[in-house]
Amino acid sequence: MNPNQKQIPAWWQDLQSSMPVMATESAKDRVRRLMRLRKVILESEDEIRKALFADLGKPAMETNLTELLTVYNEIKHFKANLHRWMRNRRVGPHFPYLLSRGHIQFQPKGCVLIIAPWNYPFQLAVMPLIAAVAAGNTVVIKPSEHAPATSALLAELLPKALGEDVVKVVSGDGTVGAELLELPFDHVLFTGGERVGQIVASAAASQLIPYTLELGGKSPVYVDESAPLNSTAAKVYWGKWLNGGQTCIAPDYLLMNRSMIPLITEALRLAAAKVQEGEQIGGPSLCQQIHAQHAGRIRELLQDALAGGARIEVGGRWDDQGLNLEPTVLSGVTPQMRLMKEEIFGPILPIIGVDHLEDALAFVRSRPKPLALYVFAKNSKVMDRWALESSSGSMCLNDVVIQISHPDLPLGGVGASGSGSYHGRYGFETFSHARAVLRNPHRPNLTSFFYPPYTPFKAKLAAWLMKFMR
Repeated sequence: MNPNQKQIPAWWQDLQSSMPVMATESAKDRVRRLMRLRKVILESEDEIRKALFADLGKPAMETNLTELLTVYNEIKHFKANLHRWMRNRRVGPHFPYLLSRGHIQFQPKGCVLIIAPWNYPFQLAVMPLIAAVAAGNTVVIKPSEHAPATSALLAELLPKALGEDVVKVVSGDGTVGAELLELPFDHVLFTGGERVGQIVASAAASQLIPYTLELGGKSPVYVDESAPLNSTAAKVYWGKWLNGGQTCIAPDYLLMNRSMIPLITEALRLAAAKVQEGEQIGGPSLCQQIHAQHAGRIRELLQDALAGGARIEVGGRWDDQGLNLEPTVLSGVTPQMRLMKEEIFGPILPIIGVDHLEDALAFVRSRPKPLALYVFAKNSKVMDRWALESSSGSMCLNDVVIQISHPDLPLGGVGASGSGSYHGRYGFETFSHARAVLRNPHRPNLTSFFYPPYTPFKAKLAAWLMKFMR
């Protein structure tokens, strides 16, 4: 048994006893907690960078941009807005309740479970934690066992910043996660793959626990004939190879008119050359794959595609044993290949050719709804058609990935790519219960006219009311 498993029941009781205190804290009290968290992170930046390098080979620059900056921005956003979000939200008078007063009260759900993934092991543990604590909850965080250095650091830093009575970090493998899912949490937020997401949803549903699933899927990039290809290629190249391709909203494949494929591949070669030229000066800028099994799966996807007739247009030089895989662009890809049936989650970018915009729209609509959709175009009518005729968790026009960092936009999926959302106010509301409160005066009101007995006069009055309200 993992040592953490023995302590889970006692930890659970500690967090349960803290819930009434957390529920009554003011916005100022909760912001103080978040500022203590910020202070601890600031003081531990070097340790965080070292942990992420140990787990993912992540360059310090990428850690700053994708792990630390997003967390600082979220704390700042909550500090500026939490007092407004916590206020009771009044609702207007409504016939026949003209003498009543109503409002919505945001209450913490209680004790929540956050199951974090390995690909952004710091950010994707701390971002939902910020929202959960700001909403007044106690929290259990289960980091990924595949990022052991970051997991150990989270277990040290988070209770230090927020208190053992507010947050517990429970490390371990899937058996620990399964034991946690047997506890009656008040909300579960899971970030990860579809297979485990189904297990989490099933376990939560068996206890009628509300849940948020942040999954993934195959996020397409449509490149219109009106798009400027060099800037498009540079953005796509960056978004695809960010974090070694291990990003849930990474561009998964390119979709475009067949005639444009030679032009986009040349533009991607230029983007790759600029990166390689820069690395000769500034050092490596690409993350490694998380572990040998994952790297082996990416290699298998590549070999399957090549065996089926795909061609390498950019990159393709891979170490057969190591974790550092060179970004690779493939043409000649068909929908029947494995890499078009699975989320790639690595540094391979397939290109799919179509004849018309209608074919591209139909291609995307025929597949499970993605977590993100990217469209590059100068033609506003093309962008409008994608906005109206497609469905995805988020949509970004003429750029990739950056929508995740906007504090006023929700992060969430739809259909197979997830359910629910968080970030900013959406996170506060995810971890809150919106309680309906209606206050009536002591004196009789309109509804008292319809108390039994149901006399002929009351029946006529009810008929008039029905006619009036229709």
